[in-house]
Amino acid sequence: MRDPDVIVAGAGPTGLLLAAELVRRGVTCELVDAHDAPLGWDRATIVHSRSMQIFEALGIEDRFLDVGVRSPRVRIRAGGRELGVMELDKVETPYGFDLGISENVTERIITDHLERLGGQVSRSNRLTGLEQEAEGVVVTLEHDGEVRVARANWLVGCDGYHSTVRGLAGIEYPGTDIEAEWAVFDATLDGWEEPLEVQVAVLDMHPVILTPLPEGRWRVYMRPATADGDLVEEATATIRRYSPGVTPVAVENAVRFACHSRIAAAYRKGRILLAGDAAHACTPAEGHGMNTGLQDAFNLGWKLALVARGDVSAALLDSYEPERRPVAELIVGSGDAAESAQAAVGATARAERDAAIGGTLADPDAAHHEAVAASELNRAYPDSPIVVGAPHDGLAPGELFPETPARLHRLAHRAGHTVLVLGGPSADPAGIDRLGAELAADFDGSPVVEAVVGRRLDAAVAEQLAIDGVTVLAVRPDRFVGLRHDGGDPRAVRDYVAKLTG
Repeated sequence: MRDPDVIVAGAGPTGLLLAAELVRRGVTCELVDAHDAPLGWDRATIVHSRSMQIFEALGIEDRFLDVGVRSPRVRIRAGGRELGVMELDKVETPYGFDLGISENVTERIITDHLERLGGQVSRSNRLTGLEQEAEGVVVTLEHDGEVRVARANWLVGCDGYHSTVRGLAGIEYPGTDIEAEWAVFDATLDGWEEPLEVQVAVLDMHPVILTPLPEGRWRVYMRPATADGDLVEEATATIRRYSPGVTPVAVENAVRFACHSRIAAAYRKGRILLAGDAAHACTPAEGHGMNTGLQDAFNLGWKLALVARGDVSAALLDSYEPERRPVAELIVGSGDAAESAQAAVGATARAERDAAIGGTLADPDAAHHEAVAASELNRAYPDSPIVVGAPHDGLAPGELFPETPARLHRLAHRAGHTVLVLGGPSADPAGIDRLGAELAADFDGSPVVEAVVGRRLDAAVAEQLAIDGVTVLAVRPDRFVGLRHDGGDPRAVRDYVAKLTG
């Protein structure tokens, strides 16, 4: 068997998605995992809106929607009262909800997707050594007591918080350990009378977060009141302040766990890259950990495929960390703020916190901002070294292409870039066609640009995107706008593609 182009270590959601993205782009990939079988249960629960957009791009969104529980609202409570409701269904997306689904189910769906593409997971392979060479990476793997040496052009560590790849590569993991531990268990809440699809966050002295799961189950996250007390009893005491008749029954998987706020010192070292928990760790309070790892994989997948196939220079990978590190800094920072808010003690501090939360959720603009951030739809790469175009009051370079204007984003569900030639009210339809034809001829057979699509927009959509005449957008495979050019000069697209290819 010839050496693979890429070895991915770690078959959690991040590694599975990255491997699938590489395989569907024609890159040979060996996905290795130390466990002999998929984990039967794991703590991560929430799939946010941005992750659902990714699954839609892969054509597997219905698999998630069929088995998950949609939570369009989050009720936030403290001090015996409701502080407000975060309304995720007000966000401009068809996926205006958190999807409650256990991580092991998420892994199973992505594994099925990978296998349909022709990939697989090589289990019981423990990575014990690695060495970088000029043209690749050599790794040592142990399987059932036997040792083998494998070579690849690239190695990606998706192997979690205790990443072996990160450690062997000598990449530091600075940050802090969160002092107070968390705990979690699954249960049916007997006597629960509120809607089953609504999440509830109780920010009392010992917080409890309730996330709905299929079949009327709940995942109960909590901050234990004692080091060795009964977790269910402690959580029940908090829940009953607001729902006196509730009793958790059929409890499963009650565990305590430690959390961390860390970001790897580097996301790339030569031919070694990191993604997911190997690159960043944050509190589970906001549910961003797994989702951010999925987005790492979606960002890295198309870039690494182009490099591994030899279509572009390896310099394209220099954009991975500048795009993804700020996102990690955002989730770690917001997580630390959430931890501090939960840890508030004293009547004055807690009253000030509660008033701030209530005021934010009572202000429509501020509440909408918070919902967009919670849905992870505010991610953008305006400062990326491969994003081209001036800042714009409308759809700006580096932003996600929106879903709401006439579902145009579906035109970009491709393995390569989609160039959109869009015309506003003052555009000449013939000019749109001419420019589209010229660009299509330019990039016929291009490994970077998969399609060129011309559209004259109706007035409302043109206004939303701030397009009057002809605007050219290069929409990346991860649906971020790589280029915005207001005008009809084809050289703008040529220069952008040349920047990507190096």
